[in-house]
Formats: sequence, C-alpha cells, structure tokens
Amino acid sequence: MAAAGVLGVGLVVVLAVTAGGAPYAELGNSDPGAVVRLGTPLLRFVVDVAATLCTGSLVFAACFTERGSGGRLSAGGYAAVRWAARWAVLWLVAALVLVPFDVGDTTGQGLAEVLPAGHFFGLLSALEEPRAWLVTAVVVLVVAVGTRATLRWPTTVALALLSVFALLPPLVTGHASSQAGHDIATTALLIHVPAAAVWLGTLVALVAYALRTGTVPAVLARRYSRLATGCWLVLVVTGVLDATILAPVGQWWRGTYGALVLAEIAVALGLGVLGLRWRRRALGSDVSVTMLARLAGAELVLLVGGVALAVGQTHLPPPAFVGHAVTPEQTLLGYDLTGPPTWARLAGDWRVDVLFGPLAVLLAVAYLVGVRRLRERWPVGRTVCWLAGCVVMVVATCSGVGRYAPAMFSMHMASHMLLTMLAPVLLVLGAPLTLWGAVVPAGDGGPVDVLRAVYRSPVARVLTHPMVALVLFAGSPFALYFTGLFDAAVRFHWAHTAIAVWFFAVGVLFAWVVVGVDPLPRRMPNLARLGMLLAAMPTDTVFAAMVMTTHTVIGNGPAGDNQYQALALPWVHSLLADQHAGGLIALIITEASLMLAIIFLLIRWSATEYAADAATERDILTQLQHRVAAR
Repeated sequence: MAAAGVLGVGLVVVLAVTAGGAPYAELGNSDPGAVVRLGTPLLRFVVDVAATLCTGSLVFAACFTERGSGGRLSAGGYAAVRWAARWAVLWLVAALVLVPFDVGDTTGQGLAEVLPAGHFFGLLSALEEPRAWLVTAVVVLVVAVGTRATLRWPTTVALALLSVFALLPPLVTGHASSQAGHDIATTALLIHVPAAAVWLGTLVALVAYALRTGTVPAVLARRYSRLATGCWLVLVVTGVLDATILAPVGQWWRGTYGALVLAEIAVALGLGVLGLRWRRRALGSDVSVTMLARLAGAELVLLVGGVALAVGQTHLPPPAFVGHAVTPEQTLLGYDLTGPPTWARLAGDWRVDVLFGPLAVLLAVAYLVGVRRLRERWPVGRTVCWLAGCVVMVVATCSGVGRYAPAMFSMHMASHMLLTMLAPVLLVLGAPLTLWGAVVPAGDGGPVDVLRAVYRSPVARVLTHPMVALVLFAGSPFALYFTGLFDAAVRFHWAHTAIAVWFFAVGVLFAWVVVGVDPLPRRMPNLARLGMLLAAMPTDTVFAAMVMTTHTVIGNGPAGDNQYQALALPWVHSLLADQHAGGLIALIITEASLMLAIIFLLIRWSATEYAADAATERDILTQLQHRVAAR
C-alpha cells in the first residue's frame, strides 16, 4: 500500500511539472507559481486518497462485516469505522487547505495574492469550485464526528452514504459541468468517482482486515469479487462516456490529455484482466494474507495509478472545450434542440439519461432473472407492471420528453410527473422485495440481510408512517416550485438530476405505502390506504391550479440567470403560457396515476375480502361436517 501511495504521488508530481504553466496560458490566465502549480494537484491527490479510504472503510463496515446483537457493530466493523474516523480527519483538513490553492489555481494567482482576507472572500464568492470544497468539508466534518461516536450498524450505513455524498460537490463544478455534452459528462462523473472510491477503499479495508485476522473468509472474498466486477463495469462505461465528451476520440493520440485518456484505458483493461485471472484462482475458499497480497497488490497499484492520472487530468483543460465555439443551448443544456417538441420529436428525438436509463434497464433485467430463477409460479400481472414502470422511467428521462425537459417548463413537468407518479405506482405493484427475498439466499450477511436490516430499522418505520409519507409526497412540489428553490436549481444539470432522484424516491415511498404489494414495516389497513390516496388528490389539484393561475414565471428568476429567457426558444412565445400548460399536464398525469392506484387498491381489497369470506365459509362447512359426523 505504501508503494502504491508513493507511485501515485510521483505520477502527480511528474504530470504537474511536465505541464508547467501551459494549462494556465491556454485559459488566458497567468502562471500562479510553483507552489500553487504543484500544491493544488498534490492536495487533490491527498483529498482523493483520504476520501477513498474513509468511504471504503465505512462501506466495508456496513456491507462486509457481521452485525452484533441489537444492531451493534462487530469487532471487525468497529475497527473499520475507527480507521474511517482517522481518514475523515485527513480528508477534512486537506479539503480546507485546498480551498485557497484552488482559488489560486482557478484565477492564476499565487497564494500571496489570494490570501489577503478582503480579496480572498471576494474571489471565493465568485468561484463555484472552491465553494464546493467547503461544502465537502462541512459534510466530512459530520462524518468525522459521527465515526468517533457510533457503535451501531444503522448509523454506519448512514455515515457511508454521507461519505459518498461528500465526494460529489467538487464533481459538479469541474470541467465536465460546462460546455457541450455536460449533461452526460456530469452524470457519468457523478457515478464514476463514487464507484472508484468504493472499489479502492473497500479493497484497502479488506487487506487491513486480513492483516488483523490472518485470513479472509470465502464469503467476504466472493462478496468483494462481485463488488469489484460491478465497479469495473461502471468505471469502464462511465469513463468512456466522459472521455469521448471531454476529448474526442481523434485527439486521444495527440497531446497530454489524450495520453492520459489512453493510460486510463490501459489501467481499466489491466484491472479487468487481473479480475478474471486472480479471482478465479483465489476466491473458491478462505483467502490467506499471502494469497490476498498477490491478488490485491497489482490491483491496488493500478487503482492508485488511475486516481493519480485523474488528478492530472483535472489540471489540464479538456481539448473539446478549447477553441471551440458553442451555441447558447449547448452552454445551458449541453446539446442543441432541433425544433419545437412535436409528437414525432417527443417520440423519436432521444438522448440517454446516464443515470435513469441504465438504471431502468438494470431493474428490468434483474427482475426477469429473478422471475426465471423462482421455482414457484410468479403472477404475470406483477411482471407486466414492473416492466411497464421501467418503460415509463426510460420515456420520462431519455425520450424527447426528457430531452426537452430542461428547456421548457411544460416538458419538465411532464417528465417530472411521469417519474414521480406513474412509474412508482407501476413499480411497487411488481412486488420487487418479495421476489428478491424469495430468490436471493439469506443468512450469510448478504444483500437480503442488509435489506432486511434496513427494512426493520426505525428510519424505515418513520418514513412509512402514513403522515410522513403523505407530507413528503404532497409537500415536496410546493417546497420546490413556490419557494425559489427551483429558480436557483434550474440552470444546473446536477440539480435537475437531484430533483429527479428526490421525487422518484418520494413517489416510490408513497406508492409503496398506499398500493404496494410488498409488506410494510408497519401494518396498514386498506381503508387507511384509501384515505391517504383521497387526501393526496386535492393537494395535487391545488398545486396544478396554482401553477396554472400564477402570474410569476417559475424557474426564470435572477437566481437561475433567467434560464428560460436566456434560451430564447423561438417556439415558446410566452413563458407563462408554457407554464400554464405544464400545470395542466401535471394535473392530468397526477390524477390519472392516483386513479390507477385507487383502482388497483380496490381490486386487491375486494380480492382480499373475497378470500376472507371464502375461508370463513370453508370453516363453517367444516364445522357442520364435524357435527354431522359426530351424530
């Protein structure tokens, strides 16, 4: 591990020295001096390594170690969390020190020019990336304090999720967040970096576990193998997407940036070969420290080398963004729109959403595999509902509806409501938790056991409380669109993705409570479910009415740089009229989805009562037969 760290530092230094002041000159900035030129990439490397080891330790404690009685951490989990606490402190300090270095690196000024308080805070307020490091530092502070205090597994899971979230703020303000294609590049990077951090960090945590105990049980080795394989696939796909947008394929064979892209591809191929070669040999039984060292050594060196290459890339301007003119639509959306959203364009003008598109395909394939492996007969209607929900996800985010959603409020509302209302209702009717529990073996601390622990946790009971689910579902649209939050978020692609994730999650939660086939943490009678649906319908009607009657254009305020007005789409003659159309679309999709939920609930309610009546009749007939026989 020490050799891998030295290799990483050496690569970062070589790349920074080789680049010199050229990257600053290409952007029209002056050379900030050797301290900033070398210090900024080195600090970023320290931040990346500390973040990776903190995140990996927490993921290892949450997903690889056994849980003690009462939800307490086992000895192995506690040791991993303590290591995460140490790495979190280094992560926090390095992120804070990086802020002034990043200011100097962005503006082409030395530390002596940047650090005077009046000048520093003025620059900080104008630059997004240094502020992103401050956001990361705040989240890491919570992680550092939490890891010092926790002894319980549920808290460790929450801290692991927070640690992954802390990786994200700097990613949405870097090279991938601007210019043409930034919608795909940003989302790909938001998936790529956490996958790399979890893989490398978990590998180091696994090695540390082996050094403490002298061996790695076969079940943990197999679990790590599955994790590494999944992360490798994610890294390859998202890495290629990012590379082709930031540096066209024709430029991979010239220039330093292209050389780094080719080096990263070689690293990825090397990791794939190692995975196929070593895991087939070593993961059939318990793994000794010697065998794990052979398995993990080269893999660790390649992963750390990949981190160093990525740090080197952040120091260079991407070739696709240098000397290329872009249209206003490419700057604001990441792509051009070919014309008004006709039915033909909505149906055929597709642009893949890197998050929801692959997620929908993965969910559909996993469900079909589960149905195939299930020994008992699985209801066809559940499969149809699940696949239909996946199709709605794809249509809402990848079809012409999703393509036009960032540019027009009406299309945004159509995509939003399909993802929030219709898709969740169809998905929960597929009973995925029941299918997963019947197919995936339990009892070895695997995915089903983790799922059951989350399902039985106090957080799940709180979230599935009828009032909590109803308030989140009914109140979220008002909180987003009528408080100025949407105005501030509309110009950022990452904010659109965060909004979609939040409303999809809230929609799934509400649909699970009111119409879901899978059992809930708390029992809900059908009458209470029906009452929740009837209570949600007026609030959605009020929201749509407010959108259709307000005279303020939502999403076009100064906080969002007047996004819709800046786009100036020639076919949108009135932003207010487009907004009113969005309110009507929201009303239609919402009421149709809720009516569909009510119909399914009433059908199931009727079937349940019929089954209960039939059981009662059978009991009465059985009692009569016993009486006749007794006579």
